Order: sequence, then C-alpha cells, then structure tokens
Amino acid sequence: MVLCHSLGFIALSLGLAFDKVISLSFDDPSTITRRKWLTRSTIGGGVLLIGTNLEGISLTAEPSQAYDELPSFVRPLTKLAPLGRAESIRLEQKSINLPLDEIAVRLTKDLTVGATKGQGGYFLTGDLSTDLFQNDCIFVDPTNEVSSLNQYQNALRILFDPAHSTVTLVTPLEVDEEQRQIKGRLRSHGVLQLPWHPRVSSYETDIVYSIDSTGLIYKQSQTWSKSASDALKESFTPALFPPVESRLLPSAEEPTEVTELFQYINGRRPDEYSQEERFEIASLIDTIVENKYPWKRELLPGKWLLAYLQPGPDGTGIDRRIPFPDFPFNSNYQVFEEASVINIGELFGPLLSVQVAGTLKEEDETTLQSPKRFVANIDSGKICLGENTDACLPLPISGEGLFDGVYLGKRIRIGQNLNGGGARVVQIRVS
Repeated sequence: MVLCHSLGFIALSLGLAFDKVISLSFDDPSTITRRKWLTRSTIGGGVLLIGTNLEGISLTAEPSQAYDELPSFVRPLTKLAPLGRAESIRLEQKSINLPLDEIAVRLTKDLTVGATKGQGGYFLTGDLSTDLFQNDCIFVDPTNEVSSLNQYQNALRILFDPAHSTVTLVTPLEVDEEQRQIKGRLRSHGVLQLPWHPRVSSYETDIVYSIDSTGLIYKQSQTWSKSASDALKESFTPALFPPVESRLLPSAEEPTEVTELFQYINGRRPDEYSQEERFEIASLIDTIVENKYPWKRELLPGKWLLAYLQPGPDGTGIDRRIPFPDFPFNSNYQVFEEASVINIGELFGPLLSVQVAGTLKEEDETTLQSPKRFVANIDSGKICLGENTDACLPLPISGEGLFDGVYLGKRIRIGQNLNGGGARVVQIRVS
C-alpha cells in the first residue's frame, strides 16, 4: 500500500469540498507535482480558497473515491512527486514466465523487508523487484495513477520516513490462478517527509497485482480503509510533539500476549489505531485480564504513558474533566509512588499541562492477585508551564477515584476505571 496516500487524499478532498479556486499561483499545471503543490499551498499560501460555495457538499467521512472521479483541475497535480523521466529496463533483465506462487513469495519479501537491501518494505523504501513488473506498469490507488515503474519507485523513496513508519503484511498473499492475480492485505502508519512531519494513523489496504501472459505484473491496484476527510486532517496536522517510545526490553517471564500488545502500542497514541487493530488489541487485553496474573506491587512506582484506551461496555471513555481542547499531539501520564499518584494531562504538548495529585491506597493489602482495587483521593491540582513544577497556578480540584489494576508488568500496566463506565487504559512505562 502506498503510504503517500494522504497526499492524494488532500488533492481529492480539496476537489470535493471546494467548487471555486480563485488563484493558483503555481507553474504550468502540466508540470507541477503534488508534493510541490502541497508544500507551497501550506507554507506559502499558494492556494486561495475564497468565495467558496459548500452548499450540497458533505464533509462527513466517506470512503475514498477512485482516481477517475477526481475533479479535472486536481488531476494535473496528482503526481506523487518530482518523478523524473520514465526509464525502461531491458526485456532480458525481466523474469519471464515465473509461476504465480514464486512471484507471490518474492512480492512478500519486497513488501516486508525490501527486494535487495533489507532496509524495509518497498512502500517505505521503493526497494522492489523491478524484474517482476512491466516498465509501464500501472500503479493506481483511490487518488493517483502512475504508469511508470521507475517514477513510482522515485515517489516512494522520498515521501515517507522509513525510520518512523511501518507497513505490515496482515494476511499472506493469495494466488488466484484463474484471474492471474495475487492479492493481500496490508496495514500501515507513519510519518510523511513533509516540512511539518505529519503523522498518518493506522489503516488497511487491499492490494491486487494483475499478471500478464508473460508473467509480468502490469497493474498494481489498491483500496483503502481510510476516509479522505481523515487523511486530509492528518496531512495538515503538524507533528509538533512526537509520541514517546519506550526502549525497555521484555523480562524473561513476560507473557507472550503482553509482548504482542507492547509491539502494537509502543510509540503510539490512543487515537492512532485502525478499527481492525482495535479488535485485535481488544482480544489481547481480554486474554491478559482473564489470566489474572499475580500483582507485583513493586513494579508500580514510575511514570506511565497512556498508549491505548479501550472504551467501557457502554462505549464510555475516560472523562478528563479538564475544560480545554484535547489536541491529537497531547500525551497523558500517571506517576505512581507507593502511596501517591499524579495524573498529568497535556494541554499543548509538554509546554502546558494540568496536574492533579493525591493519595493512593490498596483497598485490600492482603491480596496480590489481579484485579487489584485502588482508591485515589485527589486533593490538589495545578496548571503548569513546561516541566518546571515551580511555574504553576493552583486549580481547585478534588475528589475520589476508584479503579482496578488488572495487569502490572515491567513494561505494561492495564487499569480499569470504575468511576466512568469501565474503560480500560493501557499504559507503557517511560521512566
């Protein structure tokens, strides 16, 4: 799946939402690239959306539309990047008449680790097996179409940051001999290589490779689970404060399902998961809770970052009870000591936060089995600039909180809120 999808979504969404473009202060539209267009329009104010008419336009999230449904003024802008000239690889360098099963094996390697360098799948690095594709292979997704193998590779190499992006093959590639197609499902999330480094939350792609009679791929097509409006919002949201990632290694006794849960959520925020991921994560959490692992109270002290939120049975989340907007780049922490707790809710990243503190007590200190019930009596609050606790103003916050600790390990803590509808929080230790 092409992780640069969000750039295409921007062009698509602008075309759907606005019926008048007053000024395009760009070069000849036949030569402008989408990357150039997006950078100029965001940084330099190249696009003036004035006097627009939104009547009859729905701005609710809908599945992305096909490339041939893009408005005509957007189509010249949908090149993936400055792609260079279309170049050809000689026919004798192509792998002709390979069995489809063998092509599927090689594509699996291309998608997961790359064809040659082992530095990441080709949707992140452009490292694909060029001998499997026609030179004029069509690469099509809901917002873009490229009919050149080397131009497609060039686009992939410069659009996503491989160090902070992930593409996973969710299901093994399947061969359809009758249709001469290879199909699979991918999951992706990461960071675009644009000046404001936008984060793209997780989504799934159904990908289809169509193979001609000589055994070469002549078309790669994709459909996405993400809506255009969501991609537009993400692409224009600067990653001002990247999420914290834990470097802790697992202990020898860490359960397998806990290790798998850690791999899902480490370095991510609660709103970055696809619906399919949420189902998979919910299954892992349920398994962990059902096992009722021993409660190791000596592991509780430390600073814990909220990485995942599982709503309660009635769909209820956590009530922040803070009269400020919750921006997507904010993080939330809990700092536990033996008999105290501090809840930290960021208002503008680490530059501004609300902190509430109080005492913490086990309801029954004689048991060391999960679930472990706690009572927190909050008796103070403050709003603080930066991490300097001296630059704070007091807030009149107090109250009692009741929650269960349902798992506690070296790297992960799972708690269940009992005041607000039974939502579960999954936290990662960061210090």
